Amino acid sequence: MKVNYVFATILIMFFLLPNNAIQAQDEEPDSKISVSASMVSSYIWRGGLVSATPNIQPSVSMAMGDFSFGFLGSTDLAFNADTAYKEIDFFVTYSTSGFSATFYDYFWHPDAKYFNYKNESTGHVFELEFAYENEGIPFKISTATMFYGDDKKHFYDNDETDLNKSNFSTYVELGYTFTLGNNSVYTFLGLSPFTGMYGNDFSVINLGFSANRDIKITDKFTLPVFVTIAANPQTEIAFFVFGFSL
Repeated sequence: MKVNYVFATILIMFFLLPNNAIQAQDEEPDSKISVSASMVSSYIWRGGLVSATPNIQPSVSMAMGDFSFGFLGSTDLAFNADTAYKEIDFFVTYSTSGFSATFYDYFWHPDAKYFNYKNESTGHVFELEFAYENEGIPFKISTATMFYGDDKKHFYDNDETDLNKSNFSTYVELGYTFTLGNNSVYTFLGLSPFTGMYGNDFSVINLGFSANRDIKITDKFTLPVFVTIAANPQTEIAFFVFGFSL
């Protein structure tokens, strides 16, 4: 009950604060609201295929000083109620001097009860991600660990079933950004340090790059497009994804 109350309070604040922030933009220029959406040919995440069909991925967030919070989502366009993929994630981020700490509440089980936060039966996953990005040298390192909810040993290890024991699945990524012509290119190497949701033992699970550029449609409108080519060396699967953002 306490968790439900806290979440409901955060949700109410999220929808009430924007009106005040918009009215006070002249007084608080550091506060802003961002709304966007991307379309991708398929949905890949951390070296794995989440959905093979096109997905629309909306996001809404509010930034206030060093803090930001909001929601991310993804819905496939397969138009099949029995197999449709739906995801909604809540996040809170603190950023300063290139360092950021983010709490995520992932929810990717549309058949589960959204307000069930019991550790042994919830469809939610809590994660903490820490990242550092150097502006002088466009290098980024991040590490993310799941610590509560639907990340249990019994999902990955047939010899151990314990609904109360978290798997602590961890993902580490090294990235480097550079410019090539009119394209911004982000290269990445992702690994899992031990057995978890992403793979077995220590393994490289995500290797590739994303290229982004703005295509001029009219004098007043440009369309950001991107492609991602990635491979998972452990599963020996490769991906090629196209997308655009609005």
